[in-house]
Amino acid sequence: MKFLVFSDSDYNFSAKLATICDLGSDKLFFLNDFNSLYKFKDKDNLLLIIDFDDYSKNLELVINSIKKIGNFSTCILINKIDSKFHKKATSIGFDIAMSKKMFLMNIKTIKAQISNNVKSIQ
Repeated sequence: MKFLVFSDSDYNFSAKLATICDLGSDKLFFLNDFNSLYKFKDKDNLLLIIDFDDYSKNLELVINSIKKIGNFSTCILINKIDSKFHKKATSIGFDIAMSKKMFLMNIKTIKAQISNNVKSIQ
């Protein structure tokens, strides 16, 4: 699986994710701008990860920019999740909204769900 990460400030999370990806033979890309998404034509088994801490002021602009480029599976991660945030994030278009800790703990399940969603669409 490919993980495309937009995170500038949480080095601890990035390091943990890199370790998990290395163990699972996943590919990890850290991107600085959404125009970089044009390089990824094959959207199968690919997940965009957005760090809320870095993009909190423009969530709607972020998801709209992504969706203009392509129909990517998107995940927004926050340090501590609450139901209000989860509802807002999913209502504006993010596929997954969860805490960073829960994402790392459940990455195997998340990968399986994304793979299954792609297969069911085809």
